[in-house]
Amino acid sequence: MTTVVEAFAGVAAAIVERFAGRNGRVRGSSVVHAVHPERWLGEIRVPAPACRVGVAGFELDALVPTDDPVTCARCLSTGHYSTVTGNGPRQLPLWDA
Repeated sequence: MTTVVEAFAGVAAAIVERFAGRNGRVRGSSVVHAVHPERWLGEIRVPAPACRVGVAGFELDALVPTDDPVTCARCLSTGHYSTVTGNGPRQLPLWDA
């Protein structure tokens, strides 16, 4: 039998895979954010904006992956941005390779 934590971990892993090497856009916004791993429900990690802007509570589909370059000024100021354009510092990996 699968525990609740295992089920959430499976969902989180699928979402993390969608963001590999990509940036994110909060649904309904035109701003593109750098994405980094954020702890969720204990030790489970999910993609989140590097600037830590709020994203619709626990709705994991509110952050949508995109290949567009980062436009968020706060994300750009972190120095971890745009794996897509190849210019400037790189976005942090979602976990160790």
